[in-house]
Amino acid sequence: MKSRLIRTIIASSTIVATIGLALTGATPAQASGKGTIAFILSGPDLYYQYGLKGAEVAAAKLGYSVKAYPNPNGSPSVELANVKDAIAEGVVAIDGYSVGLSTEDATIAAASRANIPIFLMYGYSHQYLNQKDVVGFEQVNLSPYSFPVGAWLKSNVKGQIAVITGQLGRGDAEGYRTGFLEGLGCAGNVTAGLPTLSCAGGKIQYVDTETGHWLRPDAYTAAQDIIGKYPNLAAIFVENEDMAVGVHTALVAAHKANQVVEVSQNGAPYGMAGMAAGWLKASDTCSPALEGINSVRLIDAYINHKISGGKLYYSYSVFVTKANMSQAVGWTIFQSPSAVAKYMAQPLLKPVANPPM
Repeated sequence: MKSRLIRTIIASSTIVATIGLALTGATPAQASGKGTIAFILSGPDLYYQYGLKGAEVAAAKLGYSVKAYPNPNGSPSVELANVKDAIAEGVVAIDGYSVGLSTEDATIAAASRANIPIFLMYGYSHQYLNQKDVVGFEQVNLSPYSFPVGAWLKSNVKGQIAVITGQLGRGDAEGYRTGFLEGLGCAGNVTAGLPTLSCAGGKIQYVDTETGHWLRPDAYTAAQDIIGKYPNLAAIFVENEDMAVGVHTALVAAHKANQVVEVSQNGAPYGMAGMAAGWLKASDTCSPALEGINSVRLIDAYINHKISGGKLYYSYSVFVTKANMSQAVGWTIFQSPSAVAKYMAQPLLKPVANPPM
């Protein structure tokens, strides 16, 4: 009789727990540990993949799991579908990279309606300062990040220069170009970037901008177009190093690699290999893996009421040339347990005191 009673109690408890999960929208996976953090990607660039890797190692240390959703490859509709799926699956937070500002608006609105905290890397907008359920944004300080690349070029070249940007529309590609042109000492409408600008007291002429959408093949094509229009091109600034590899390939094919000075940013492993080989001359570096680690730490702090939301955080960055490239911020720190332990133990990032409006 006692055994039958115990079995009845256990069975009843299981039914109650199952009903509770259904009513709360939680999944069985969420019921264990601290829950699942959804990670949304913007495109196929390895920057996003390394950010995901950083988030995964931090989540494991803090007791969460991370689920990456299908890569939208720049599609706003796929991103929003991923966000809706994550909400339906009962995730405890959303992390990652949005495709663009308009998509970001819809993504944040969907998370807010579901009372799910969201943290985005890049795409900061002042309208979300102090908004409920928006944990914050983390990104490099856009214009100042690219300024030293332009300043280095100003001191080392003369003649025509061009820019290959990333995907326009999220604000970061535009900010990088502005900072680069300011560092180059350009006079005129720097924000628009066109038409041709006189820079460095007339020593340099900024002649063209094309987008490579953050992708190597697109940057290769853009570089071919620029080389065709400006056979005397002296230098080119490429806004990430995946694109920089494509640009270098185009320069080699056109027998221009020794003529055109190439500079970039991000500090990707293949970019640092290019710097060691000598074809990439300068780069401002940051680490998507470190950004991913910090994003999860900030989400955890928000969930546990240790920080307030709606803040902007700046990523750590280091400008390098071949002379000091060993100081570049590593992209593969997630592979080193000691490095992960080091960065997990650091104080949380401090929010920007006076974020740009």
